[in-house]
Amino acid sequence: MPYLHFDEAKRGIRSAVLPFLAGTGIGRILFIVDFSGRIRVVLWGPGTDRDSDISAALAAACGDWWTGQILRIADLDSVNSKLYNDAWELAPREAETDHLRVLDRHRNRTAWFRKSNPPWRAPSEGPAIIVFYSFKGGLGRSTLLASFAIQQAQAGARVCVIDFDLDSPGLGTILSADSEGRTARWGVVDFLLENPGPQVPLDDYYHRCDRVSGAGQIIVFPAGSLDDMYADKLSRVDFEVDSGSGPGKIESLLSRIRDDLSPSWILIDARTGISEQAGHLLSGCAHAHVLLGTNQEQSWQGLSRVLDRLGRERLIDGQPQGDTILVQAMVPNGEAGRIARELFLGRAETEYENCYYSAVEEEEAWDISDKGLEDAPHIPVTFEYEPRLASYKDITEVEEALAGPDYSAFSHRVTNRFIPETEE
Repeated sequence: MPYLHFDEAKRGIRSAVLPFLAGTGIGRILFIVDFSGRIRVVLWGPGTDRDSDISAALAAACGDWWTGQILRIADLDSVNSKLYNDAWELAPREAETDHLRVLDRHRNRTAWFRKSNPPWRAPSEGPAIIVFYSFKGGLGRSTLLASFAIQQAQAGARVCVIDFDLDSPGLGTILSADSEGRTARWGVVDFLLENPGPQVPLDDYYHRCDRVSGAGQIIVFPAGSLDDMYADKLSRVDFEVDSGSGPGKIESLLSRIRDDLSPSWILIDARTGISEQAGHLLSGCAHAHVLLGTNQEQSWQGLSRVLDRLGRERLIDGQPQGDTILVQAMVPNGEAGRIARELFLGRAETEYENCYYSAVEEEEAWDISDKGLEDAPHIPVTFEYEPRLASYKDITEVEEALAGPDYSAFSHRVTNRFIPETEE
């Protein structure tokens, strides 16, 4: 038989075993895919003489990825029985049936397969946490974050900004302490590595950008000093998800910021692509996710995965969607821009229908019936390409431009998500 690649084998397991769910006494089927991609199966229900048929079907569907190992809960001792019942609860639910689940074991990027929720309600219990993300770089993500921070600070708010693009930091320099580009000596990398207790002052890890803050404050947590020690420190930070019951390092930083600094907003610049850092920040821990994209196919391929993660997957698990604000970046001027906007809006509507919106009307979720709302998630805020924003030396040079109509419209879209109930 032809060689089966891993993704072909994994897609084949469902069709191979679904016929055995009827008429064989099997109540549930759990597939466990180990670190190397090898597949074994656990069955609930009374034993039958069909195990050889199940194994043959899986061998045909999965090729060499099938281990040939079938375990029955009824045949296991109490310890192993509990182990596999717990594994069933850990496995994500299937959209088509709740009698079959697949539990994947991963070597890295485990954050992309976990879901979380914001650590507090916003704005009633603390500041809104806003993550800025683009699958591809060079779309003005950090500049957009800076513009929102500046507008909110000039309106009198205290804004905390976190540079979590640790592999390619730059936000700390954009919002530096002075025109010389000075930043805090220590930053996010240091905090994650040291995980300091409350006795260590938080101000070791941030600086203030007072030059453009107006009546408010912009408090900046840079990635860290990009010196000869930076790579050494970054290599020691463990981004794998801790299975313990205590808060993770990122959650500890967010809680310290809320408790020690009492900001109105926490803005996080995320790493691009399918990085471990982005996985954490797109797990649902933020109150809103600003997603930047273009009409390029590779941009949509990445955004589709993120929309599925924040939308459809969470709905299947009975969790609320992660709120999104879509941004179309780098729009050309003139007639080309009009066409680009139409194309982007059409693609956005399709992707949100397939990956994000609930198919049935739900009071606590964005669903298909909400598409006509002017602030529906699939309707983007658009930004034309502005050459001077790609080459400025100091943030004060473009301060006025970052408060222009497009940036103000974006700021309005975000703040409308977090109007206190008493003001509605």
